[in-house]
Amino acid sequence: MFASFIPPAPGLAPRIFIGNVIYKHGAPFIRSDPYDGSFRWAKDIELHAMDGEPALPVNRSLSLAIGNNLYSTRQHLDHFNNVTYASPITPSLYTALSMGDMAMDERVYGPQPHAVILKHNEVVELTINNPNSLPHPLHLHGHSFQITEYGPADLLVPNNLTAAAIVQNTGVPARRDTMVIPPYQYIKVRFRADNPGVWLLHCHMDIHFVLGMAMTFIEAPDVLQRTQTVPPEMLNLCAKQGIRTTGNAAGNEGLNFTGLPPAPVFVSRNG
Repeated sequence: MFASFIPPAPGLAPRIFIGNVIYKHGAPFIRSDPYDGSFRWAKDIELHAMDGEPALPVNRSLSLAIGNNLYSTRQHLDHFNNVTYASPITPSLYTALSMGDMAMDERVYGPQPHAVILKHNEVVELTINNPNSLPHPLHLHGHSFQITEYGPADLLVPNNLTAAAIVQNTGVPARRDTMVIPPYQYIKVRFRADNPGVWLLHCHMDIHFVLGMAMTFIEAPDVLQRTQTVPPEMLNLCAKQGIRTTGNAAGNEGLNFTGLPPAPVFVSRNG
């Protein structure tokens, strides 16, 4: 395990932890040898998927940028494209299932879930810029994606750093469900929207997730309504907790968002 987000310290960097993970009750304790500096890094962009699937042909491209901004709430919050995430009153899955044809309208999910509607089986390419000094591990629910490119972020790189080179793998790219975007770089990934549902894309550093570095892919809600239902046990559990299971983000009809807290407004970019 490599803790790349910890600042370098004399004699301690890189922070690498070596151990054995054994899923067996009563397994013996095994002491690992200290790290001797001989570890060979394997870059995901240089790996190939074992099933031999070539890079998917792109139907749709989305450009995203992550970071931390000052908002009208006087808070410094994380974001995708200046939208900081917050959960709606009605969970987005229930909105997708209950709003009929309006489920295809991104507006019904409210402003802060940052909903993006995906068409069934389209191939989506995400270009995600990280114009910041910290790496971010971004995790996509519901899919494994192909990693096809790294390069310099779409922003001026600090004078003391050299812009990253563009590295591609458009042959048989490796697949992951989590990508680490290095500082001042971008990453391109591709996936096929073949799993109807409501899927989060979020930073896997919990503090950044809580601060709003997340967004929602509403994937083929028309297909979802025809093919899936929520078990009664889940609906009963939500009812006992006072969680609404129908309506838009505010639990209302149409685009009536009465009762939904106002979304913070972007004021300025940090740094």
